[in-house]
Amino acid sequence: MSEPVFVDASAWVAITNRKDRHHDEALRVYHHLLRSRTPLITSTWTAYEALTIVKTKLGYNQAEKLWQRMLRPSVVSLIKVDETVEAEALELFWSYQDKEWGVVDCASLRVMEETGCRTLLRRLPLLWENYEMAALYRPLGLEDF
Repeated sequence: MSEPVFVDASAWVAITNRKDRHHDEALRVYHHLLRSRTPLITSTWTAYEALTIVKTKLGYNQAEKLWQRMLRPSVVSLIKVDETVEAEALELFWSYQDKEWGVVDCASLRVMEETGCRTLLRRLPLLWENYEMAALYRPLGLEDF
């Protein structure tokens, strides 16, 4: 697989949290992607969301280890959410009153569009299955490996 994969906060949490019921599977997929040299991307906002969850559930040390992993360019490209992406994410967020998408999810979509990423690694199909543009993105479920 040579096209990039966007790693969602839920996947980072599952990869990090040994007590997560999807941990083993998430770790297996993650290691497969690394071994196959698949480019991984995530946004700064997605990283901050994952770090917050990990710090809350697992503590400071685990959050720090995850952050150090995310800072390694050999592991993941950390894409900064700039003012343009933020404005577009907020516009998308406010455009769909009937959806439960979070602002971070909307920013993730914009980062995926900007980077040409059409594949998402996530723990659960929360946002992407219901998104009207879902046909443009191929969610990479844990069951794919």
